[in-house]
Amino acid sequence: MLRGLVGGERVAGGVRGRCARLLMDDGVLAEGEAARFVGLALSPGTEPGEAAAWIEGFLGGGAGGGLLLVHDERLLGLVDQWLTGVSGDAFVDVLPLLRRTFGAYESGVRRTLGELVRRGPGHSGAAVPLAEGASGFGAEVDPGRADAVLPVVGLLLGLGDGSAGERGAGVRGNSLTGVA
Repeated sequence: MLRGLVGGERVAGGVRGRCARLLMDDGVLAEGEAARFVGLALSPGTEPGEAAAWIEGFLGGGAGGGLLLVHDERLLGLVDQWLTGVSGDAFVDVLPLLRRTFGAYESGVRRTLGELVRRGPGHSGAAVPLAEGASGFGAEVDPGRADAVLPVVGLLLGLGDGSAGERGAGVRGNSLTGVA
């Protein structure tokens, strides 16, 4: 039933987007097939209001709203490419739908999405297609950022306050030394 709704030309964009998301979340849609549906929904031939409704259905609400964009850079790239290609007049028409969709995300998710888009294509964590097997994050560990989480990791693992000085912990060579 959901598969029929996803491909239905007379089905509202929001419904088609939500059905695609449900099928993807249940593992019924292969990654390539989900990307194809996203590409079709956001193609230049799709009326901008319909595409925005599809996005709202696919990305909006539900558990993990927005996290899909944070962790799937190809999808973020497709959305970004579509959004930058929308004409000024059409953008004014789709803006309320986009604001409703993105406004429902937690502030941390919105901040992360803003950072990913700000970096732009070609930088680590940017919204560009990934090579096979790539994680979507920088090739190397950022020691400053990694060290900042050590107190929390230490608390989670029951190692006191987890401070670098207490255990001699630090991030070097892609491993947590003193914690493992």
